[in-house]
Amino acid sequence: MPVIDVSRPLPDVVQVTLHRPERRNALTLAGFRALAAAWREVAGSGARVCVVTGGADFSSGADLAGFAQDLREAAGREGGREVWATVHAAVLRDTDPGLPVVAAVEGVCMGAGMELVGATDVRIAGESAVFALPEVRHGFIAGGGSVARLPRQIGYAAAMQVLLTGARFGAAEMLHRGFVSEVVPDGTALERALEVAAQIAANDPRAVAAVRRVVAATMRGSLADAHAAETREFRALVE
Repeated sequence: MPVIDVSRPLPDVVQVTLHRPERRNALTLAGFRALAAAWREVAGSGARVCVVTGGADFSSGADLAGFAQDLREAAGREGGREVWATVHAAVLRDTDPGLPVVAAVEGVCMGAGMELVGATDVRIAGESAVFALPEVRHGFIAGGGSVARLPRQIGYAAAMQVLLTGARFGAAEMLHRGFVSEVVPDGTALERALEVAAQIAANDPRAVAAVRRVVAATMRGSLADAHAAETREFRALVE
C-alpha cells in the first residue's frame, strides 16, 4: 500500500488511508504532497462522502526528523509560498474537497494529524486515541489552521489550553470539549465511520451540500483574516 492510499470501500464512499505505520503515519514533505494529491482525487471521485483514517494510529504529525530540511530545500527550489500551499492543502486548511469528510481516529493524533481531523465534518475516535498540538514545545505554532479554527469549534478556554500547553488529551476529554463526535471501542473507529458515511451518503446530496455551505459560512466569518494572521506568525517563527 502506498503512503497515502485512496480506495472505494462503498459505492458512494471514498476512503483516504494514511499508511506509514512504522512512523505512526508521520508525514514527510513527500507525504504531504501525496495527501494533497489524494484530496484532489477525492474531489473528482464522484463519491458523496469521504472517510479518512490511519489504521492503528491516525498520524503523529510532520516527521520532524527530515521535514525541516526537506522544507528548506524545497522552498529554495520552488519558493516558500508554493511549498506551504501544498502542506496546507494536505491538511485541508484553505481547501475543501467538496463533500463531507468523516475521520476515523485510533491511537496517536497529533500535530498535523490533529489539524487534519479539525478540518473534517464528523470525527469518530477509538477510546484510547490521544490528541495533541505540541508545536509550541518546538518553537512554532499549529499553522495548518488550528490556531484560527479551534477556538471557533470548541470555545476559547478549551482551545487555548490545547494550543498553549501542547499537552495530550484523551478521546473522552476531547468528546467532552466538542472536538470529537463519538467515542467507540478501540479498533472499531473505521467501522463506525463507514456506517456514519453511509448514513450521510443516503441523504439528498443537495441538502447535504447546502448544510455544509451554510455551516462553513457561519464558522468562517473573518476566518480568512485569522488565517492570514496565523500565517504571518508561523512564518516569523520558522523562516
